Amino acid sequence: MGKKYFAWSFDDGLEQDRKIIEILKEYRLGATFHLNSGLFGEKTWEGRIGNLGMTEMPAAKYEAKARHLLPYVPHFRIPADEVVQVYKGFEIASHTCRHVNLVRCTENERRAEIGGDVKALSELFGQPVVGFAYPYGIGAKQSRDALKTTGIRYARVATSSKGFSFPADPLVTPLGGWHLSKNIFERLDAFFHLDAEQEDAFFLMFAHGYEFDFGTKESNWNKFKRICETVAKHDDVIACSIGEAFRRHEEG
Repeated sequence: MGKKYFAWSFDDGLEQDRKIIEILKEYRLGATFHLNSGLFGEKTWEGRIGNLGMTEMPAAKYEAKARHLLPYVPHFRIPADEVVQVYKGFEIASHTCRHVNLVRCTENERRAEIGGDVKALSELFGQPVVGFAYPYGIGAKQSRDALKTTGIRYARVATSSKGFSFPADPLVTPLGGWHLSKNIFERLDAFFHLDAEQEDAFFLMFAHGYEFDFGTKESNWNKFKRICETVAKHDDVIACSIGEAFRRHEEG
């Protein structure tokens, strides 16, 4: 009999993660947080168009009272001396040291960005880092060798799958859905009603914490809580980290 696994995936190590973790704990849900060890404590503001973050402005240049072409929300990263306590009990995964575009990097740069981040996070948190998320969702083809040499077992891309099967290649793990998608509850409903006799199923839900501050119809804190509540109601769904989902699936 197949099992259903659900995991949240959050990028960048943001201050909004504190509130996210409170809500996850309320509903007893697991998650994976993809961090950039070279950017701890960095403060920028994220400008959005619709429901998408499109540009970052350094905090030193942002003027709250000024008129801006785009609406901005804080994109403040948690300081290095606080991250261990903030993320205690959750899986930590890599997102490169400084959130670089891996497609534009040389092979040596990719190895340094990936390997350096994995090493720093593993030492800081005292746990093996086996997961990865490609910055901007791209670079899987170019980064395969660098990922393998650092012991990465799964890596998340930005594209979404049509079904809910575990990926044939874990280093190209697609999304089950993005929280701000208009059809996200329909996607979840399809996942919840899969035939239990089928093979293991996996739903990977992606978000940036700052997106919940948008306050739009499709991206807000109430919607996040509603998704968590919906998942928590299904006793047959194993809500865990990405790493745990892969481990339990592989162990059978």
